[in-house]
Amino acid sequence: MIELGRDDYGAFANRVLWSLFGVTTIVVALRIVARLHFSTRLRTGLGLDDYITLICLILSFIVCILTTIASEYGLGKHVYELDDNERINALKYNAIINAVLIWQFSLPKFAIIAILKRILNYGTKTAVLFWTLGITSQACILAVSIWWFRQCHPIEFGWDKSIPGGTCADIKIMINLAYFTSAYSAFLDIFFALYPIPFIMRLNMPLRGRLAVAGALSLSSLAFVVSVIKLSALGQAFAISATDPTYPVPYLDILGMSEGYILIICSSLPALGPLFRAAKGKLTSRDISTHRSNGNVGSSLHSLHKSFPNAKEQRLTDEMERSIGGNSSSIDDIPLVTSPTRSSSSTPATGIQKTVNISMTSEVVRPGSISRPRAAQIF
Repeated sequence: MIELGRDDYGAFANRVLWSLFGVTTIVVALRIVARLHFSTRLRTGLGLDDYITLICLILSFIVCILTTIASEYGLGKHVYELDDNERINALKYNAIINAVLIWQFSLPKFAIIAILKRILNYGTKTAVLFWTLGITSQACILAVSIWWFRQCHPIEFGWDKSIPGGTCADIKIMINLAYFTSAYSAFLDIFFALYPIPFIMRLNMPLRGRLAVAGALSLSSLAFVVSVIKLSALGQAFAISATDPTYPVPYLDILGMSEGYILIICSSLPALGPLFRAAKGKLTSRDISTHRSNGNVGSSLHSLHKSFPNAKEQRLTDEMERSIGGNSSSIDDIPLVTSPTRSSSSTPATGIQKTVNISMTSEVVRPGSISRPRAAQIF
């Protein structure tokens, strides 16, 4: 699984991680802009899921900086190519990176839990289930973070074997912790990708919007694929680390960070709906203006209104008007729940609708006859 022919995994990890960080930062920035710009109309604004996502992005930035520093000391190169100072510092930064990185691919699961609350407004039992799964996952992550430093006594002996009297616990403890934590994380990735789909498909929104939301969240199953690849590489990585501890580490860092980036991006896609709709509306308006079709559209709709006066057909023409105008339902129609649901008897959010019924009659005016006043023709 690990490409043994590569000479420097540190430089490779730097390019990959900073590139992924740039893409993820753009997506998160668009998410925040969408939430703040459309917050008044959609009654949303920044929520718990947004703050968790920002924390994950900050952790990603910290890991990228630490990886760059560690690669300068030789992390990712073969240990026999490094002097004692480089080897000690590379292993020290490796311990710090691993203690921080695992939070980057575990905390986004809380962002998914929070955004599912906004979309589905699930009940207490589901909330207990989701948060129990998330908290137990964080407990495993915390255990691994602590063990990275507590497995050796003194702590410095973990990266400097020249300290006299230093001892380390059996490496099998770390291996078992790593396997269990990664497997549990993979299970949660696929669980949160597939579990909400049946509930999303029952939402009171257009089919296209439901499919878009379900598809965006189910893309987080890609994180499950990355987790499986990481699990398959753990055994080989630990085997290589026994004799060459600085070489395979950045490869695992790439997989771990990729899992976190996928979760962050997928949890951000549903929030980008207002931006998609705004962009679609501008493109549609530009296209209509270019072809000068507004007059024809207005004439056709006017004819439809005259031909179909009843309420059912009126709704049909209204739908056609919204579709032509680029205001059809899209992904931003997700019922983001920020307050208790209003009763069905309350005034609709679309505003007050007024219906005026007008009846008209006509008469033939012959030469020499006196027509009735105009007011008498309308009744």
